[in-house]
Amino acid sequence: MLMFDWQPWTALLAAVVSADGKVDYAALSDRRARLDAVVAALGAASPVSDAAAFPSDEHRLAYWLNAYNIFTLHAILAEYPISSVWKTRDGQFFQRRRHRAGGRDVSLDDIEHEILRGEFREPRIHFAINCGSNGCPALRPAAYVGEDLQATLRGATEQFLANEWNCRIDHAARRVAVSRIFKMYAEDFAGAQGTTHDYRLGVLRFVAQHADVPFERIADYAVSYNTYDWGLNDAHRAPHIGPITFHEPVEHYAPGDAELRELHLYEGNFCNRTCAFCTINGSPDGWYQPYAEPVLDQALRSVAADGNLKFYGGEPTLHAEAIIAAMAWLRARGFRGLFTIFSNGVKAEKLLAILDSDARSEAVLNYSILHGRDAEALPEQARARIEAWATAHPNRVFQGYKILFHAGAGADGAFDRDREADFHGLGQGCVRCFPVLTSKGRFHACPFAAEVDAPHYDLGRVGTAPAAVRANYQAFRRWIDDVLDPAARSRGISSCEMCHKHLAELPLPQF
Repeated sequence: MLMFDWQPWTALLAAVVSADGKVDYAALSDRRARLDAVVAALGAASPVSDAAAFPSDEHRLAYWLNAYNIFTLHAILAEYPISSVWKTRDGQFFQRRRHRAGGRDVSLDDIEHEILRGEFREPRIHFAINCGSNGCPALRPAAYVGEDLQATLRGATEQFLANEWNCRIDHAARRVAVSRIFKMYAEDFAGAQGTTHDYRLGVLRFVAQHADVPFERIADYAVSYNTYDWGLNDAHRAPHIGPITFHEPVEHYAPGDAELRELHLYEGNFCNRTCAFCTINGSPDGWYQPYAEPVLDQALRSVAADGNLKFYGGEPTLHAEAIIAAMAWLRARGFRGLFTIFSNGVKAEKLLAILDSDARSEAVLNYSILHGRDAEALPEQARARIEAWATAHPNRVFQGYKILFHAGAGADGAFDRDREADFHGLGQGCVRCFPVLTSKGRFHACPFAAEVDAPHYDLGRVGTAPAAVRANYQAFRRWIDDVLDPAARSRGISSCEMCHKHLAELPLPQF
């Protein structure tokens, strides 16, 4: 029986992978013909087209692990020099089907999600595949092979977790800080239990198993997720994570959760800026209403005590003292989770005063204003002050993503291609944010549409039982799947644009 020959790939890896698992892309470019030959070999044979060459599950798994890594390097080399896989020409780095495997056109997403995660259900694949980013596991300087693959995967996992940036157990604080990979793929480590609590335990069990620590010792520890470094894993570029990195939510929707893990708190659209893309039409002419105690009490009862409350508007720093007071009120009554403040950063001292008032708080700056793109730039003095504070307080200040949505003031906007959601692989469908509680006491299903007064979004009001609010939110998500997204696709527009222009044409969710 003729087995697939991985020796050419192993030889190439040995020539271009550094001791710390980075890639010498200049050296790889000099060996482009050898890489092309490996790609061609994968195009001609796969476990599907040539089953005899891959006699076991381990051989088949090794093929797809190698294929992912090979196709990633080939795609990067086609556009090198780049500083990140997110800065490619069309933004479809993971989605575009640019390679063949045994005669089948595949994308990197096809391999990762449909094949590796869908067919093999082996969580340790996340420490074997490398997407070309510094946050990924080190690239192995040899091919994966079917023989002893299980031991190889265990070794790769242990190596990954041995790096304190990927796993740090703080017994004094009773917290485990892990790579955001564990957040991105929580269900892979926790199984199909379906609750955030189960996901946390699944991550802790996995860490205990592969980091040589008794599970019982860390079973009640909190789990936090480190910032993911999307910088290219280039051996000639030092990794650089600036003081203000991209924000990634710490919570996600789990169908089995009995309570919301996240809730936006909205005080109105009064703002010191008027941005043409603002989803809630924020401006100095907007409205503001402070948070009354019944609203804060409703928020406290409706979100998990260790969840995430997100203050936004409008511009929260225009009422910094009220925000600080609200946060203190919530803390005094048992909220122990994370506070997030969405801000334009113009009133830097006010923003930092809010952050200084509570150690478990973070700020997310508007990308456009921070960078002066499609908006008046953040004043240099304010930027310098925030950057200095962020340097002294890592992982407390972030920037939002560059994506703009066709909602609110931006519903009719013409955006640059790289600011569209589908450019970044998010498609045109609803992004399914957690809901909102406004300072007027209304639960609204969408933070982007908080200024749209329509029954489609009405999840309840102050006094509504938290279980009913959550059930209504679940009904709203079903409506997105069954009504909103299909209607938007049929028109060839985004779901945000559908909501802001044609909502009256859609039936109500079944609350």
